[in-house]
Amino acid sequence: MAKQMHLVAILLFAILLLPQASACLDTEPARIWENQAPPAAEGLSSDKDGSIRTTVEISKIGQETARFMLWRAMMGENLTEAQIRDEVDRAMVENGTNPDWPSFDTIIASGSNAAIPHGDGDNKGAGPRQVGMGDTVVVDLGARVDDWVSDITRTYSLGQPNETVLDAYMTVYEAQNLTFPLIEAGTQAWTLDNLAREYIKSKGYGEYFIHSLGHGFGVCVHERPLLSSGVDDPLFGLTYNQDFLTNIDAITIEPGIYIPEMEFGIRIEDDFLVNNGGHEFVSEIIPRDAEWFIILEGDYDPVEMGVPWIEVSSEESEEEESNSIPWFGAPLEMLLTIGLAAVLLRRQD
Repeated sequence: MAKQMHLVAILLFAILLLPQASACLDTEPARIWENQAPPAAEGLSSDKDGSIRTTVEISKIGQETARFMLWRAMMGENLTEAQIRDEVDRAMVENGTNPDWPSFDTIIASGSNAAIPHGDGDNKGAGPRQVGMGDTVVVDLGARVDDWVSDITRTYSLGQPNETVLDAYMTVYEAQNLTFPLIEAGTQAWTLDNLAREYIKSKGYGEYFIHSLGHGFGVCVHERPLLSSGVDDPLFGLTYNQDFLTNIDAITIEPGIYIPEMEFGIRIEDDFLVNNGGHEFVSEIIPRDAEWFIILEGDYDPVEMGVPWIEVSSEESEEEESNSIPWFGAPLEMLLTIGLAAVLLRRQD
């Protein structure tokens, strides 16, 4: 009887789902089809890899838009998380993401909100907090093309970060890099998480890595496999996943460090297509190094970017001023030159 009631509940739930959501569920059994592409659900594009590559290209535009909007906020423009999210979403829709079925709600988490993995929970990840100089901002976004999604996170420092923030960023960056050689069909999911987690622990941030390393994605933004070595994960549950990666998997690798008492969080998330020979690092086209992480005043030209009302101090003019000869220096330099010429002429005589 209990089993029958369970089946009835599942049926009712499926009936209530939107058609798009039911298509998402249709892909869940796909991992049992080893060494071949999963059968496409009715109306579902079978070009998974090609579509995911396109979603990543759109996500790149989203991250570039976010970085520019954050620069504007850093320069003093009154912008909230929600306003920045709206601009990011608009840019991605204009470049081809599905406006009616988003991958997920774009997250713009600044300051203390960045210390929460999915940002301001009361406002779907982007709220009324005004963003400004000194903030660390987590930008988590994705696009959807032909039913398939992407899921990519970058973190930005508005101005030069302090030593702890920069160290945390580089720890996350290096932990992510360590996992790349293991991403291939046949690797057990838990080993990736364990490798990154042990490295983060060795740097003193173990207690601040509070979720699993990553997850599968496809039609749903969160699918199997879960990359977890048994961490008590508030987002995706407690599990010790001994499943093997297969050559039809698309996965994220997203280590993070979240320190509420210092009001900042760091996450770098990238998308990979798993294959027998290793993987395709699809989101490699989106920078993630320290230079991209740190937003500086001179990174954008206000006139060129269409925001001439923003004033940027000219580093070049400052250099010119510092390298120019003082008012008393020009005559002195002239006298020295004349004197040197006279000495040379005497030697010739």
